[in-house]
Amino acid sequence: MKISEKRGQPPSELKPTRREKPAIVHELDRNVLEILKIEGPITRARLVSITGIARSTLYDSLLRLILKGYVARFSEERRQRGRPKIYYKVAH
Repeated sequence: MKISEKRGQPPSELKPTRREKPAIVHELDRNVLEILKIEGPITRARLVSITGIARSTLYDSLLRLILKGYVARFSEERRQRGRPKIYYKVAH
């Protein structure tokens, strides 16, 4: 088939493809994701109190999940002084 016969059709390499999320390797990451699915948006402090896992360990797990696209991070809207709370939720 000549190139001129393919006019009007996008080349196959330009068609949008759905990217699969990388697999979750760590069991801790799977557990954290399950808690987020059940509890909804939650702070890291609340995750520590639910799981009893060290804050830094949970931070590492959340970071891996964010980088793989499973979890989203957002902050609360504040009109007061001080740091806003950071929440984590399952990304869609």
